[in-house]
Amino acid sequence: MTDPTNDGQNPPPLDGADRSVEIPALEQEIARLQKERDQFELQLQRTLADTANMRRRQQKEIEDGRRRVIEGMAQELLPALDTFTLALGAYDSATQRGAAEDKALMDGVRMTRILLVGALERHGLTEIPAQGLPFDPLRHEAVSMEPAGEVPEGHVVRVLQTGYQIGDHVVRHSRVVVARPAG
Repeated sequence: MTDPTNDGQNPPPLDGADRSVEIPALEQEIARLQKERDQFELQLQRTLADTANMRRRQQKEIEDGRRRVIEGMAQELLPALDTFTLALGAYDSATQRGAAEDKALMDGVRMTRILLVGALERHGLTEIPAQGLPFDPLRHEAVSMEPAGEVPEGHVVRVLQTGYQIGDHVVRHSRVVVARPAG
């Protein structure tokens, strides 16, 4: 018995079932699997974003911790550096007036200061420039004001104590004298 609608290319089902009934069920399964795949992709993207955020947060915490350790060390060492600077300034003033001090001792103090500054700089601590620059309250602490001579008004006339920073973070403000208008 031959089926007049069957051209011989598609043999009739052996069990006599209609295959068109199974196609919607397969399409539904495919749609369900695609939706599940999309949900997994979305979950993967969120997990990857969370991981990247966590890495950035951890890196920032490490950098902040490092900066705090260096800042603490610098806070303890800066008074020693200031003392070296004052000693060298006193020696230079005394030698200009003709006093004969022990030059070898002062050379040792000078070299020690250079080593200390180098060690601090290698860890990111840098001096805050101030002399002759406009007063910046974020980086400078005005101790007093004096009439402007050759320095423009609002600029730093003299640095009394050098300030330091690690990157953009101020460890200690520069203590300065600021120029005011004459009169």
